[in-house]
Amino acid sequence: MIETLRRLNDRERYYGLTWPGWLGAVAAVGVLYGAVRLSPFAARPTITIVVLALAAGAVVVAGLSGQAIGPGRYLVVIWRYQRARKQLAVPERPDRLGLVLESAPELRPAASLAGGAT
Repeated sequence: MIETLRRLNDRERYYGLTWPGWLGAVAAVGVLYGAVRLSPFAARPTITIVVLALAAGAVVVAGLSGQAIGPGRYLVVIWRYQRARKQLAVPERPDRLGLVLESAPELRPAASLAGGAT
């Protein structure tokens, strides 16, 4: 039996994209080209704004496809992360493997962790 690299329900890919992916890429390039040609601003800020808008649209479309986390759930995860406690407490008793810290590690400034002077 020979192993295959794709499943039966996967679409054919050409240079990493399916036909709908190529059509979406061509449409995005067309939108970018049209925005640069019609925008009263310089090319650099126009390209930045259009690429960010296309990326935001792609995130929404990816969330609606069912293949990725949706934008609503993603925002909830970010909110929960921001509200979470940033420093973990030392456990009172050993975990199921018998490991426990004797004391909490001392906190160092971020510059010293990145290799800066202490």
